[in-house]
Parts: sequence; C-alpha cells; structure tokens
Amino acid sequence: MRKVQIVAIIPAAGSGQRMQTPGQPKRQKLLFPLAGKTILRRTLEALALPEIGAFFIPVAPEDQGLFAEELKASSYAQEVIFCAGGPERQDSIANALAEMDRWSGWLLPPEQRLVVIHDAARPLVEAELIQRAISVALESGAACVGVPVKDTIKVVGPAGIVKQTPERTTLWAAQTPQVFSWPVLQKAYVQARAVGEKVTDDATLVERSGHPVRIVPGSYRNLKITTPDDLPAATALLQAVEMGPKPQSRAEESAMSGRGQEPTLRVGQGFDVHRLVVGRRLVLGGVEIPAPVGLAGHSDADVLTHAVIDALLGAAGAGDLGELFPDTDPAYSGIDSTLLLREVMEKVGAAGFKPVNLDVTVIAQKPKLAPYRGAIRRRLATLLGLPETAINVKATTTEGLGFTGREEGIAAQAVVLLEVVSFSCPEA
Repeated sequence: MRKVQIVAIIPAAGSGQRMQTPGQPKRQKLLFPLAGKTILRRTLEALALPEIGAFFIPVAPEDQGLFAEELKASSYAQEVIFCAGGPERQDSIANALAEMDRWSGWLLPPEQRLVVIHDAARPLVEAELIQRAISVALESGAACVGVPVKDTIKVVGPAGIVKQTPERTTLWAAQTPQVFSWPVLQKAYVQARAVGEKVTDDATLVERSGHPVRIVPGSYRNLKITTPDDLPAATALLQAVEMGPKPQSRAEESAMSGRGQEPTLRVGQGFDVHRLVVGRRLVLGGVEIPAPVGLAGHSDADVLTHAVIDALLGAAGAGDLGELFPDTDPAYSGIDSTLLLREVMEKVGAAGFKPVNLDVTVIAQKPKLAPYRGAIRRRLATLLGLPETAINVKATTTEGLGFTGREEGIAAQAVVLLEVVSFSCPEA
C-alpha cells in the first residue's frame, strides 16, 4: 500500500469581531476559555491524532506571539508550524500551502500528501469524524463534512421578497474538516488564483475545478464558535461528554442497562419486498443496476435501502418506513430512497444515536450483484457516515423456490447496530 502523509491546516487569522463585547477590550477569539481550556487548545487536541503529522496554522502577525505562548505548555506529537494569515480565509490557506512547499525536505512528495483543513473555532469535532473524512478523501481525493439542514431555506431578493425555496432534502450545511489530496487542492487554488475567484470554503474551489467532492455526514455538535452565545452551548456539550459515565469496555456498557441506565447499544432489523415489473429502473442501495426489469413501488422501490431504513428506525424505536413516508402521499411519488434514508439518519441522530455497523442481505435469483456490491457498500457507507469496513452487503438466491426464485420480486433484510451518543430527556 502506498504511503500517505497527512498534514492539517488550521486557519486562525480571523479577527473574531462577532465575539467582542461592546465597551470591553478586544480579545482574540481563539483564546477565550471553553470549559477550562482555550478554544485554540481544544481544537488542536481534537486534531492531535496519530494519522496527522503536522499542524500548519495561519495567524495574524500580532497574534502569533500570543498563540505560541498559549501552546508552549502543550505537548503535541505533531510539528506545529505558524505561517502568515491573509485578509481572507482563502488567502490564509494559500499561504499555508506555500509554507508546506518550503518544508518539502521533510514532507513526502505532493502526490503522497493529504491535507486536512479544519476551522480553529470548531473545537468539538470528534476523532471518529476526522478519521471518516480522511478515509473518504483517501478514496476519492476530496471530502467535505456536512449535515442536512433542518430548516426550510429561503432565497431572498431586494425588499425582502422571497425569490426561491430550494428543496430541503437536497441541502446540506458544510462544516470542517474538509480533506483533499494535495494535487486536487493545489489545482483548485492555482485555478482560483488565475481567475481571481473568492469563496468561503475550500470544497467550493475544488468543485469548481471539476473534481467531485464527496459529503461525509457530520454532527450537529460540531458547531463553530462565532458569537458569545455559542460559548455556553459549546461548554454544555463538552461537560455532557466529559462528566458523563465512561465505561471501560463494551461489556460494562451493556451491563449498565441492568442498573437502570439507558442501554448504550441498540439492534434493529428491517425487511422489505418489491415486485419486479417491466418498465421500471432497478435501484439497490442507491445504485442503479442495468436490468430488463425493475422494482415496482410508490418511490423508486429501492428494496435494500427500505430495509436499511426500517432497521434504523427499529433500533431507534422511531416507527417504520410506511409510517414516516406513506405511499398515499404524492410527495414521495418516485422519490430517490436515499433522500428518505438521509432524513431518517437525521431523525436517528437527533434521538441521540449513531450507527456502528450494518449487515444487509439481498434475496434475488437475478441479477448477479457481485459486480455492484462495492458501489453499494460505498454508497451506504457515505449515507450512514461509516467506513466501508463497517458495511457488509450479501446476496443469495432461494434455489428457484418461492416468489424470488420465480423472479417475481426481490427481498432484502438488514440488521443495524446503533450506539447511544447522547441521551434525550423525556418531555414533561
């Protein structure tokens, strides 16, 4: 396997104007305390993973001494390299990329580098999320963490008139980390510099350079501290994690359920069947498969995705597919079932769960799924926010027996394991 070197850029040159209190002396936002440590220190601690070899931190010249002093007492395995910040975030990233070139004697060749870009003001990012983004970028060259938007979005024109209401199910809020191979990121920045293009995040530059960016489902807890109101929320989230019970093993976690605690692992099972008919597409796990017949249904009839949805809802105790998306509702006519899965993942996350692994079985006489299983695993891994190694896709026949054996339909079953990551308080 080819060796890859991962480095992080942590832009920290912002002025933090929205964090300032009128009438009070100006303070560097990243040096505000957050549950006993500064925002800056917590962010670097979150990024201090064995996979990451160095931190390149673009800062304003007047802040470099303050930051260096703040980090003097900290010990990181990573090399910490300050470089000049720019007037805009994009300028700071460009400066950090140039600084990397000056360290070329220490870094591996460009084609073996992976760059993690993470906002210095996002100190609550979890190690697992960073690792998932890295895993996706290693495969695709470009990954962006994000979450589905919860509110309906309006495009507003002059005089406050609504001009457009985009379809919410297609909208995601971009977060960081964003992870890119060096050649992909460098090409995007060279192209942007040539045309004078300015944007607010690196994924946009990469998209406009022509390289596809894969979304990695993130976390609503991965908030960016922008105003003073964000500090109490971030503090509460940190305290909930740091003060909560920390069992030493899965066995202890499971045993807790016998002592009046909420079980920390939940299993769900899903099963679905659809008829095969002429004139319909065959879609399984969000992947279209060439076939002379497809599955009949109110939506795209993706039987595999439907089984996964029911497994997730079952584990979370949140109903079933038909209850949430009734086939009598015209809004779901012909809908892409992966959009329904994204909405269910949002519901499961809001209930305090995240998936650990998924095992699915497709029961069909035809077509043979072996050529498509890899694509299905990748699609499901992205949708569930899991590494591909946590997704298993199996296929079997019934040796000519029953409706699947007669090629009248396809069935699918799924088993999912959910982990409790936060506890919801029951409504009064």
